[in-house]
Amino acid sequence: MRTLPFKPFALKCINTYAMENDLENSEWMNEAPHLAGLDLKHPFSIPEGYFEGLPADIHEAIFLDDLKTSTPESGFSMPEGYFESLSTKIQADVVGYTVPPDYFQQLQAKIAAKTTEEKVAKTIRLWHSKSLKYASAACFVLVSALSVYFYQNANPAAVLPLSAEATTEQMLFDIDESTIIEHIQSNRLTQEQPSVADADLENYILSNYSQNEIASNL
Repeated sequence: MRTLPFKPFALKCINTYAMENDLENSEWMNEAPHLAGLDLKHPFSIPEGYFEGLPADIHEAIFLDDLKTSTPESGFSMPEGYFESLSTKIQADVVGYTVPPDYFQQLQAKIAAKTTEEKVAKTIRLWHSKSLKYASAACFVLVSALSVYFYQNANPAAVLPLSAEATTEQMLFDIDESTIIEHIQSNRLTQEQPSVADADLENYILSNYSQNEIASNL
């Protein structure tokens, strides 16, 4: 049996390639020891049941291709004159949402008017007739007379001769309460008086009228 003349040369080439490959592998293994220490396995994985379902997937793909070739149309139709009337429909929809004339020019003025508008305070009248004023004055005089009376009873040794004002206070104290009420009801007026505080009214009466004048009005 004759041997091929190129066999020794082929073996030499194979050995040379193997040596060069080993040298190259040793170089990158020295440069990346962590990578060289990893297990030699395929990094890709096959989904479970891939090969079992592969024939069915292939048949479905072929069936869909046949449908495309047998029905070249997409199955959808476009209304006649769709693109010609499309711009008109869009403009009609936009016109439905319009801003009133000069809206933004007047908006700032309207907001400022609402925020700066001053509300008029409502005046609540406390005194609606003169009878309430007279009743308050009578009650004040009555309380004063009671205070003087109890003070005199508590300090009998310090009682001085009664003056004209003390006599008036005693007279007011002796007036029957029903008489005061009848006087107020018979002289009831409807004229409204400006709203004043109780303290201001009492100070005004005490500053401008004496007890004799108040008693004479009753």
